[in-house]
Amino acid sequence: MRINQDEVAERLAAVRAARDADAEVAAMAGASPRLWLAVDDGARRHPQGHRGVLARALGRDGRLREAALTRLDERIALPVLAIRAADWVPQVRERARRECLRHLFRDPMTAVDLFPFACLLRPRVQGEWLAVTLEGMLRTPEVRSAALASPDVLTRRAVYASGRADVGELTAGLRDADLKIRLTCAQALAGSTDPEVLRLLRGSGTAALRAQAIRDPADARPALADPASLVRAYAQFVLRRAGEDPAPHYRELVAAAASPGAVAGLGETGTEADGALLLPLLADPRPKVRAETVRALRRLRVVPAARLAPLLSDPSPRVARQVVLALRGCAAEIDEAALHGMLDPGQPAHRRRNAFQLLSARDTWTRLALDLRLLLGPDEPLRETARTDLSNWFAHGSATTYTAPRGERAAELRDLVSRAEPLLGEARARVLRLFL
Repeated sequence: MRINQDEVAERLAAVRAARDADAEVAAMAGASPRLWLAVDDGARRHPQGHRGVLARALGRDGRLREAALTRLDERIALPVLAIRAADWVPQVRERARRECLRHLFRDPMTAVDLFPFACLLRPRVQGEWLAVTLEGMLRTPEVRSAALASPDVLTRRAVYASGRADVGELTAGLRDADLKIRLTCAQALAGSTDPEVLRLLRGSGTAALRAQAIRDPADARPALADPASLVRAYAQFVLRRAGEDPAPHYRELVAAAASPGAVAGLGETGTEADGALLLPLLADPRPKVRAETVRALRRLRVVPAARLAPLLSDPSPRVARQVVLALRGCAAEIDEAALHGMLDPGQPAHRRRNAFQLLSARDTWTRLALDLRLLLGPDEPLRETARTDLSNWFAHGSATTYTAPRGERAAELRDLVSRAEPLLGEARARVLRLFL
């Protein structure tokens, strides 16, 4: 989380202006651990006079910092002691650690307040002590329970990462809003046969957790049609490890009730012969199924241009995008006039972009003619796309172009180069004329 530097400056100014404990407490009221560390850093970078105890505890002078540690107001002592426990001066560091231990001995629940600081300070050279000390206190169920109930995500992460959480707490962690915590708990529970654990893993909205629930072929078969490729891949792996080919399962699923995951899985495991099973799904009313069908056909190298080209006008951008990816290798088979019609300014933006990509993929001279026409056209997004594409050709493509245009295309390009020369510049126009 980014710290607002203006707030840091305001807090630091308030700390320096404070003349009594109440003013010092007010200066840092509600400050997050990150803000405390930023104010401490600012106090060292921009040293000034030290009027109050808190200003001395955050200042550059080590002797003043050490002396201030035992005079801090209890309401702001913990953050300062946590920071100074990682101080670069040994005497300051040791005094702060003794004071931290005194607070922890008096009230073990103080550990919950210190955890966010420990997590942020741990990467520092002397920052390990506080984190290790607090992790040791997690043996106490009351402290652990309070830390797991903390709204601070760093605190909860630290508890789960410490290895101190019991099975019940790890199971509860599978419901945590934080993805890192859910993954940590799932890994810690790997191999568990507890029905509640398996239920939470299988029903999770996180693909990595659903994959953790796949232990054997019985788990893998229901997961084959999962919408997430990670889960499908793991289910396929588990089946193959057991000597079972997942492709027949996918064929049955697609034939019975094609879901996007089942179609995608067949594309991942099937053969070219499965194209016959997939082609009718190009007319499926569900955009996700149509998109996955096109993707699966491309993976299986079944790319019938005549069947796919009409889907360039599909109302779903997702479907049309997959069609473009499938047809790029055979763009010359698509009617050029139809693609130019899709460039009409009245067409949806995604359809115009797709037509541009396929026309550019036909051949070098179709690409350059298209770029020049758009460059001469009105100022709009495709004009900038054409300008960039033309620059890329001059920078990279021109050196590997060994052919020349012929017939009507050559005449068209001569006319376009002449008209576009003021926009191209004399040098680029000369390069194009050399090819012509």
